[in-house]
Amino acid sequence: MNEDADFAGQKRELRKRILAARRSLSAGERMAYSEKITERLLSHPALAQAKKVFAYAAAPDEVQTETLLSRLIEMGRQIAVPWITGKRMMEAALVPSMDVLEYGAYHILTVRAERRAILPPQEFDCIIVPGVAFGLDGRRLGMGGGYYDAFLPKATKAVRIAAAFQCQITEDIPTCPYDCGVDWIVTETGVYPTDR
Repeated sequence: MNEDADFAGQKRELRKRILAARRSLSAGERMAYSEKITERLLSHPALAQAKKVFAYAAAPDEVQTETLLSRLIEMGRQIAVPWITGKRMMEAALVPSMDVLEYGAYHILTVRAERRAILPPQEFDCIIVPGVAFGLDGRRLGMGGGYYDAFLPKATKAVRIAAAFQCQITEDIPTCPYDCGVDWIVTETGVYPTDR
């Protein structure tokens, strides 16, 4: 087995292990933890001061973000969610109100096509980053699509905050030079600055 194949295998095994841990949470635990994480996020200084926020729309087994999106809109922030436009390509679709959202692929909220307006990545002050696994050194393992690794470097002034369950924190995440990390990790039990 060559080094690249071994590296990909390490990522695959870690992804499998952490996803199993995340999916083992009950629906009740997931909602209760998501509520705690939302409150921690809203009180985080980087998010409290942000005018423009890019946040993910959650898959069913991720930290849920619907309340976060709604609260940020109520607070008068400009927020956007991902719009997948191609392989490793996504744009930031503006969410002026929750009623522009509909369920799309994988039961994930997306902005309806006729209401879609795009914000450039460099305008964001803060990005709420999803992922499979996170290290306290700031490393991140995503689902493998590369969307955030392509998007995050363009968001040059944004503070990157991971929203994760505590079971997603781990050590020794295998990363490449192009894998993008995070500045903070927020879980149901704590708020962690990273070494990124």
